[in-house]
Amino acid sequence: MDFSSQFVALRDRLAQGLDKAFVSTKSTEVAGRVAALLSRYDVTTEKKLLGMMPVGLSSHAHEYRLLFAEPVLTETALADWWGYAKQVEQTLVQPDDTHGFSIVSFILVTQSVDRAIQKKIRGLTAERQFAGGKQGWSSVHFAVVDLAAHKVYTNRMGASLKNILQPFV
Repeated sequence: MDFSSQFVALRDRLAQGLDKAFVSTKSTEVAGRVAALLSRYDVTTEKKLLGMMPVGLSSHAHEYRLLFAEPVLTETALADWWGYAKQVEQTLVQPDDTHGFSIVSFILVTQSVDRAIQKKIRGLTAERQFAGGKQGWSSVHFAVVDLAAHKVYTNRMGASLKNILQPFV
């Protein structure tokens, strides 16, 4: 099977395996590039004092999962995708005074990943804390799927993403 067929099959498995709370769109533009799959989960909850008494305020949190293809992943291409992932986080995450947190789960699928790139992926990190009328935090969970080896490599923040993706790979 060729890369394109494997990638589309993976995209479809991921879309079908998502929690029903996610809203997904295939082939959609995000910050200047087309994501094969964009899935979004939003939750709004009432704030409670000591977890029991409502205080009349609410808080919102979000997770965005984006899927892209890069058949041949070089170190230069990885650096470009990482820069783009941080740009996507800044585009999608719009904090306000009731923002809890946002997670941008960035999934890049490639044919194979060499050792040097595996090490670079692990060291990628991006997290923001908001202040000045804006609340909460956001982080980029970055995963690279190696189709040939059926493995998922993630940055430190993306460890939970690896557990989510591995059954579909």
